[in-house]
Amino acid sequence: MKAFYAEIRVHPVLGPVFINAIGKDRLSWQFHEAKIASFWRNAVLMDRGYRGNPMMKHLANSEIKIEHFPIWLDLFRRVASDVLPADRAANISALADRIGRGLSYGLEAARNGSTPPNLAG
Repeated sequence: MKAFYAEIRVHPVLGPVFINAIGKDRLSWQFHEAKIASFWRNAVLMDRGYRGNPMMKHLANSEIKIEHFPIWLDLFRRVASDVLPADRAANISALADRIGRGLSYGLEAARNGSTPPNLAG
């Protein structure tokens, strides 16, 4: 997580969106990273400690655009391949692709007046 969010913070497109949502201070980023780590433990290990609704969080932030998802996913894949063994990087990247597609489709549907899918689990 730390390597990924270090990249996010300096990314010219995604950085400002994340910084506006999370803040600039170290504690806010630590809290966000811990929450997202919990999300991934839930998604990968079925650890049910995560509490949140990713779709609603993304819908609530008007700065998040559909075109951000491919950028986010490319960065995610790159960092995963840098820090994980190839098989694990491929598996988590495939899962991230599915989650990203679901969030992207849900965001687009909701902003066009449809009901977003429930990704809360």
